[in-house]
Amino acid sequence: MTEELPITSSEWEVMRIIWTMGQATSNEVVHLLLNKMAWKASTVKTLISRLMQKKMLTAQKEGHTNIYQCAIPERVAMQREATRLFQNMCAMKNGEVLTQLVKDLQLSKTDIEKLQSVLVEKAKTAPDEVACNCIPEEETAK
Repeated sequence: MTEELPITSSEWEVMRIIWTMGQATSNEVVHLLLNKMAWKASTVKTLISRLMQKKMLTAQKEGHTNIYQCAIPERVAMQREATRLFQNMCAMKNGEVLTQLVKDLQLSKTDIEKLQSVLVEKAKTAPDEVACNCIPEEETAK
């Protein structure tokens, strides 16, 4: 499996629009991001080009216009990004970071109920302490 290239926060803006619309032309994306971010058309088209290179978008030609669609579902992209974030942190800090995220994010009552249910199940098999993954285990024994 090849390593997926991470996408930038600017590229996320483009992806979120296309996920929401299902498909879009570059002009539609330019128009929406001009209103939201005040970006120039050339900036948006560069972002679309980068997303095509990263295989995050596909294009279908209709006359002289490309219609862009996301190559992967939004949920898959979000999961990859979250996994990438947590893989770059010390495993001992996961709970602390998740706790702060839950405090900071706006969540619906349904979201909170789902989290509570997952945590109840997770608690049944959770270790007392999570091991550090920053240094190989054999090195910490020295």
